[in-house]
Amino acid sequence: MKTQHTLRKGDRLVVEIESIAAGGEGVAKPEGIPVFVSRVAPGDKVEIELFDVRKNFAFGKSLRVIEPAPIRAEPPCKVFKICGGCHWQHIGYEHQVDLKTDLVRQAVKHIGGLNPEVVKPAVRAEEPLFYRNKVQYPVTSPAKSSRILAGYYKEGSHELVNIKHCPVQPEPLDRLLEESKAVLEDNGLVAYREEDHTGTIRHIAARYSFAFDEVLATIVVNEPDDSSTDIMERLTEAAYQLMDLVPELVGVCVNFNPAKGNRIMGSQWQVLAGRDHLREQIKSTREDATQQQRDGLTFKLTPMSFFQVNTSQSTRLLELVFEAVRQYGSATPGLIVDAYGGVGTIALWLSSIAERLICIEEVEAAINDGREIAEVNGVTNTTFVHGQVETFLPQLAQSERIDVIIVDPPRKGLAPSVIDAIVKSQAPLIIYVSCNPSTLARDLNLLAQSGYHAQSIQPLDMFPQTHHVETICVVMPGKIH
Repeated sequence: MKTQHTLRKGDRLVVEIESIAAGGEGVAKPEGIPVFVSRVAPGDKVEIELFDVRKNFAFGKSLRVIEPAPIRAEPPCKVFKICGGCHWQHIGYEHQVDLKTDLVRQAVKHIGGLNPEVVKPAVRAEEPLFYRNKVQYPVTSPAKSSRILAGYYKEGSHELVNIKHCPVQPEPLDRLLEESKAVLEDNGLVAYREEDHTGTIRHIAARYSFAFDEVLATIVVNEPDDSSTDIMERLTEAAYQLMDLVPELVGVCVNFNPAKGNRIMGSQWQVLAGRDHLREQIKSTREDATQQQRDGLTFKLTPMSFFQVNTSQSTRLLELVFEAVRQYGSATPGLIVDAYGGVGTIALWLSSIAERLICIEEVEAAINDGREIAEVNGVTNTTFVHGQVETFLPQLAQSERIDVIIVDPPRKGLAPSVIDAIVKSQAPLIIYVSCNPSTLARDLNLLAQSGYHAQSIQPLDMFPQTHHVETICVVMPGKIH
């Protein structure tokens, strides 16, 4: 009979961190009980305080590092210890990549029941800092003050950390953030108060184009889209001032979000000054790329467009998907289906090698963006379908012969109806792009039960300095090749 552990809330313990859990926390095992601790590294000897103790596990806070692990590094951010934006700046980058490979292998083994050897070493980012092309900063004010502060929340809280410089975003976004706070203050605009749903400015959001050195800013307000003339006049004046202060800024928009809750953007927006979009381009330098891929795809991104936050690694992801189609599929696929396709980035990237492509996406704004992007790039063989994958893919699988199905679902993974449609389609090649190793492993197990087996799983570090990892998985019917 197993003896009940004696761990209690408030206990202070000296422990050694043995491994990393799926959520990025370190794991120690005093009395054989897993204790999850943030901001530590495997091999650390640390003093912790338990703040939440359950029957079979607990959570602890690191009080001090007694003996640092060899993989530790000096965080490049001055507020890393309190900011919740990044998780792993205290771990050397080469070791972050190794840990992500291991996270995927552990999920595949323990959740998927599959051979972890199918997982390749993760592809590292060429630039692990200054890579984010999109930021969304919540806004607040100090007590009894009209100052506007913006940044990230402390880990596990809604207490704001005011940010001036962030080492994972390009420098123009640092300048935009500082100028935005000052300009909004100067125009008498008041920060939103979550506790009583008052105030105007909820978020400062921005996109950056690495190809064209352009910035598009969006001010999210706690106002309806028929907001008062006074508020709109102040916002417009602030927008034009920002255009003068930030040379890279090509447009300033306002997004209307009067709803309570944590949703960042509302559905309605408009331009205050300049353009309603920025341009971005993705192109390949690989010798085996098509001419279209070497020339590059140009994207028009509005405040509401979906686009991966790491432009450089997005290119690598597209190259890996293209490589998988070429290696495991037909040289000239008849029909490729891009499910959960967003603006159709993957479909458009493959459009030069397929006869036809269908992009399925439930967000209508993304579909509209996709059609426009296709037109800008002269792509005529891609059809954009506004609808749910769970509904449309089963219908398509019954009526069409599909050569390649690409799925890139949200973190919750694939619905049973989608897995069933994949199996019934008898498509010879499935490429599963995932941002969640746990749900990927679960779905691969379900597919394996129906005869579809993972041939290779390639992790890709899309999000350096965090525990998040992207994967590109090749799935085929029959035995593992």
